Amino acid sequence: MFNPAQEMSSIAFDKIIGGALDAVVNAQNNSSMTTVNFIKSVGFQNDENGNIVKPVYVDFKYPKEVAPYRPETPEAYFFKVKAKGVGYDEEELNSGAFEVPGTKNVVLNFTVDTNGSITAVKVVKGANELSANSTLKLNTKKGSDAEIIIDKREKIAAVPAVYQDMTLQVPLLTIVPIPFIRVASTDIELNVKINSINTSSESSDTDVSSSVDAGASYNGWFAKGHVNINASVSHQKKSSSTEEVKKEYSLNIKIHAVQDDVPVGMGRILDILEEAIVPKVAATAPAPQAQPATKE
Repeated sequence: MFNPAQEMSSIAFDKIIGGALDAVVNAQNNSSMTTVNFIKSVGFQNDENGNIVKPVYVDFKYPKEVAPYRPETPEAYFFKVKAKGVGYDEEELNSGAFEVPGTKNVVLNFTVDTNGSITAVKVVKGANELSANSTLKLNTKKGSDAEIIIDKREKIAAVPAVYQDMTLQVPLLTIVPIPFIRVASTDIELNVKINSINTSSESSDTDVSSSVDAGASYNGWFAKGHVNINASVSHQKKSSSTEEVKKEYSLNIKIHAVQDDVPVGMGRILDILEEAIVPKVAATAPAPQAQPATKE
């Protein structure tokens, strides 16, 4: 007779679910060992006994600018304060109380201190109209004794940038991704379907057969007779029953793996290796030479 409780208790849940969890644990263990082997084989040099000796470094050579590019300074004329004078009003000067004979578009900006002394004169516009013979006249109502003369700034050629070949040693572990795979979640779905099939059959067969044999004879006063009756009865009954129990299992496992954060200890090692990255002058580098540089 079908007993659902008995059938359910006969299912090896511990092996089915436990086997799936063991597989996940083993996968996590294999992932950890993969990380260890990666760090040992890729990130460090080992001696003949397999002991870690030192990190593996990658050398990079690059040109480093040791002197910046200086653009060309064209020849130019400007006004130079020879005598500062006293009592000048800055607003009055910057309002146009000056004259530069022989020019039309020259605009100047004056700087005056608290004593009314002119400390600087800047050419804001029209510098190309100035020459060695240019003079400045102040047409002011305030101030006196200032003397401003023309001066020349010689042309300075452009100076190209100077480069030096440098070598940078970088630990390999700091520039390659380290595999830290972690199983974030595991979902196990187990479906068990039990089907019970119970069939029975019964058949009955009865067979009855008979025969009669009768006769008579006369002998003197009495008559004699006889009757023979033969009968047979057979009965046969057949019954059968079968019970079939089918069990269907469905196991669905969902595993979500992620790239885990670098462990604290490994992170500290990487920090130390990064601090050791220092550019050095290449051993075979020639003396610094000027190289053409373009302005951006």
